[in-house]
Amino acid sequence: MRRGEVAVFKKYFSIEEANEQLPAVREELAHLQLLQRQLRSTYNHLQTLKKSKLEESRKIKDDIFILESSIEFLQIEADSLIRQLEHENIYIKSVSHGLVDFPAIVEGKEVFLCWKQGEEYVTHYHEISTSYENRKKIFATDDDQLGE
Repeated sequence: MRRGEVAVFKKYFSIEEANEQLPAVREELAHLQLLQRQLRSTYNHLQTLKKSKLEESRKIKDDIFILESSIEFLQIEADSLIRQLEHENIYIKSVSHGLVDFPAIVEGKEVFLCWKQGEEYVTHYHEISTSYENRKKIFATDDDQLGE
């Protein structure tokens, strides 16, 4: 979801529901991070091959094709994982930083419950139009305001 867009979500999470999703989210995020590392490594290898003076040889052309195909496959796999999570209304904001958002309602306003990899539980939220840097701590009274 980009800034300025009107939010329409199929589901709003309570803190408890978001926390229940964390084991699966942790696993998917770790997989996405692995794919991201593989993409970088494959891309760097491809660039090295393309810069070599042997680019005209048949073997190098075959290697380039294989690497380009691998990059495309890895990207498709990563996009598929992200779409699957978004279908469940879970939004990966940054694979590399491990930032994940869950739509919620606080005091009648749409917000994102936000979680960062390494945190044990969801403990913060931010407005839809802002980002992780603007997140606020959830207090016990906020939990009473969270609804589906």
